[in-house]
Amino acid sequence: MKHKILIVMMAVLGSSCATMNDSLTLGASLGAATGAAATYIGYSAGGQSPALETVVVGAGIGTALGLITSYFTHKKVEEDRASYKSDQFEMYFGDLPPSPFIIPQSVTKKGSR
Repeated sequence: MKHKILIVMMAVLGSSCATMNDSLTLGASLGAATGAAATYIGYSAGGQSPALETVVVGAGIGTALGLITSYFTHKKVEEDRASYKSDQFEMYFGDLPPSPFIIPQSVTKKGSR
């Protein structure tokens, strides 16, 4: 069960980056690692030791799936960012809400209660 959670977390965390090149690099590397790990775990669960060629094929399939997933995810993020920027209004410094970490201190004058 721990292996399945690790594989899913790796795939989710590497879905999108700042640039398309970063997204594809991260998607390919995490896809290869996830594919190799999934192949190894699958064979180990059956009580067998996988051959190197089998793990490489699993890594190749993972790389392809990682590239495809990261490409479409990055495109969707770019579209969301573009639509968000066009719908948003301009904000100025005075428009920001007060900081919740600043607690106003009551000032008492001399002679008053």
